[in-house]
Amino acid sequence: MAEGDTGAPKSGGSAQGDAFSKREQADENLYVRQKEQEKLQQLKQKIADHKKHLDALDKDVTEQMNSGSEKK
Repeated sequence: MAEGDTGAPKSGGSAQGDAFSKREQADENLYVRQKEQEKLQQLKQKIADHKKHLDALDKDVTEQMNSGSEKK
């Protein structure tokens, strides 16, 4: 087996500067960044949904408190 055949990173100075290796690393970095952005957007959407839910609950509590004070 030659070096790198097992999927292990190649060692050595000239292998590190290989254009294919650099492009492959750049593609992997781009993929990871895109996946992180997708997760971030999903989390932001969850936060927005939870804020809406909390606002609705706050409104309900306020209405209950106001209607309760009017009965006294």
